[in-house]
Amino acid sequence: MAMIYCRECGARHSDRAKACPKCGYVAFDADKSMLIYLVLVWFLGILGVHKFYAGKNGQGIAMLLMGTIGWLLIVPGFAVCIWALVDLIVGIVNIKHPEKIFTNKK
Repeated sequence: MAMIYCRECGARHSDRAKACPKCGYVAFDADKSMLIYLVLVWFLGILGVHKFYAGKNGQGIAMLLMGTIGWLLIVPGFAVCIWALVDLIVGIVNIKHPEKIFTNKK
């Protein structure tokens, strides 16, 4: 067990802690790449693959269902395109802050 410093408040805590005990800051999985996330949004956004990569499985399943079955009804298919476009814009805006995109599952 090693002691690390919190990125938000600077307090020391265990590297095994899921969140800082002082301020509650939750670290993210640093192994994830924003570039890969943006490429997944661009090419497979309507299928929600980028949501699975980011650790947001519930949203990924919703996008997958809307992106595949939803095209029969047109409206859900259009909605998932808008959703993917918004995810692309949010990803570009937060390219320097991946902790806002990825969950902290380890």
